[in-house]
Amino acid sequence: MMGDKMRTISLCIIVKDEERFLERCLNSVAKHINEVILVDTGSTDRTLEIAENYNAKISHYEWINDFAAARNNSIKQATSDYILVLDADEYLDEDTDLQTVLITEKDHYTIRIKNYLSSGGAIFHPAVRLFKNHRGLQYQGRIHEHLNVEDKSLGLSHEFADVLIHHDGYKDEVVQEKEKHKRNIAILLEEVEKNPSGYNLYNLGTQYRANHQDEEAITYYKRAFELSKDRLYIQSLLYNMIDSIRRLGRHDEASNVVNAAIESFPNHTDFHFLKGRIFEELDFNNDAVQAYEHCIRLGEVELFQTLEGVGSFLAYVRLGAIAVEKGQYVLAFEMALKALESNKYHMPALRLYLEMMKKTNIPLKTMEEHLRNIFSVANVTDLKHLIVVLTVIKSPLLQQYIDLYKLKLDPSVSMIARLYNRQYAEAVEIATKMDDIKESETNDLFLLAYISNSEDLAGAARKPLNFSIKEWKQLKSFLQSKPEDLGNISEPVANIIVFIAEQLLNLQEEDLFNQCISTIQQGPATLTIKFCHMLIENRYSNIAMDLLLAEYDKNKQNIEWLELLGDACTQENQDKDALSVYNRALQLKPEYRIYEKVYEIYIKLNEHKEAGLIKNEIAKLFPFVEWAKA
Repeated sequence: MMGDKMRTISLCIIVKDEERFLERCLNSVAKHINEVILVDTGSTDRTLEIAENYNAKISHYEWINDFAAARNNSIKQATSDYILVLDADEYLDEDTDLQTVLITEKDHYTIRIKNYLSSGGAIFHPAVRLFKNHRGLQYQGRIHEHLNVEDKSLGLSHEFADVLIHHDGYKDEVVQEKEKHKRNIAILLEEVEKNPSGYNLYNLGTQYRANHQDEEAITYYKRAFELSKDRLYIQSLLYNMIDSIRRLGRHDEASNVVNAAIESFPNHTDFHFLKGRIFEELDFNNDAVQAYEHCIRLGEVELFQTLEGVGSFLAYVRLGAIAVEKGQYVLAFEMALKALESNKYHMPALRLYLEMMKKTNIPLKTMEEHLRNIFSVANVTDLKHLIVVLTVIKSPLLQQYIDLYKLKLDPSVSMIARLYNRQYAEAVEIATKMDDIKESETNDLFLLAYISNSEDLAGAARKPLNFSIKEWKQLKSFLQSKPEDLGNISEPVANIIVFIAEQLLNLQEEDLFNQCISTIQQGPATLTIKFCHMLIENRYSNIAMDLLLAEYDKNKQNIEWLELLGDACTQENQDKDALSVYNRALQLKPEYRIYEKVYEIYIKLNEHKEAGLIKNEIAKLFPFVEWAKA
């Protein structure tokens, strides 16, 4: 044993035009390493200048579309006891202690890499990035290169290490910038032709999947599966293949494959989470709840590739979303709180938390106190997250935080803050000076135009939208309260109208909201349905019921109309009436989600015999439903 002797470490890195990331990467390892071996494949930006500031040993290498060759060129120059391999868009976690890890003197160490996604989530995957020099380890594979650690002749020792690497390179904007998909697919197609190994086929499938070419991805995953059943990446292969099948809407096939995967890997949380997603998309909410609750019991996956949060905050948020759909807002609030306890920076959890406080009429003062408990705003990250979410949910608290911290924000955020704080004149003043209006800002501008009766603002909001002349005429008719021109309204226009109505409710603009109702009532049934969905979601089922009953005779053959009326009756605790309406809907079409609602009403009424009959009918009609077979 080397005792307390420090092990020397070489950082080996290959680069091309990495000025955006390189300094962060080199800063993260500065106190851990003894030398930087940097192999440049043709940089034309400030990459080499940054590397020189860290005394890197720079060499130039002609790129030959072979990552393994470039990696091997870098590691052969290393002179230290151990080699650490990073990419420029990666960085070492600040809590890492490499010397403590290396006390065991293993030949190679598997460490965790956290890949950040544009969605705000992250995927963990294990990889060998820390290994002993001069032990015959070499990279293989022109792309998705990997070390020959499975070469039995080398007699290598190994362990999992408590090391975390952060990686930004999977974010959409970075991938698009580097055209990684196009480059990687071309290389991998050549690799597969030369060597159709399970690993090469898996990597090609994953590259197609990342480029949203799911059909092609599934083809290569299926070929890879037969060659990969004993490989460490098999769970990742199965997960990606099932998720691609799900994304194509082939839910029956996805259900069959995910059940087979769970049978083989019963404790791999990701499969149960994916099963929950499939159930949700089928409207099998009871089964989805069971799947997500099982995820929480299993917890997070430690040593294999995994989606961060499947055993904690992601599962809680999905449970919260289902609770919202069922009108169980207190439960949704509890789920959001549990998600935030796991990860306070998870945007969907914070959004759900704040939205449930708003929908349950918790006073602003209380909301502010809750937020202070979660976010002490001790750092910029806390404040940034709060501002983003408060902007998204249109909270009047946004203006309070802007005033408190004297923030200078984008005009669109300032406009939203004023608008939802009912400072309409100030919001109009800001809006009229906005030049580059984005599509994401148009709904708020249309709302402000409606409140201020401003044709100019409405015209400005129209510019980023690809509206037809007919659609623009329909929207103008609504904005001017001329329902006779609404006609057969398009979905984008209907969405804007319902958005305006919902925000008028939140802003407590009663007169303008009643004006909305008057206009919507004279529009088409599709608009009324969207409007009533919104009303029920916001617990204004009494208004929805009045609107739906007023036009019942005209729409009693419309299953969506009937289901909404049943939902309104349920929210008003008129359970017998709800049963009558739901059963009428089921006579028209046996939709699963309506059966589930009928079952839950019978349980609520303690009519267990009738509930049992419905449960048996569900099991007979919907073979993929699991809870009804128990």
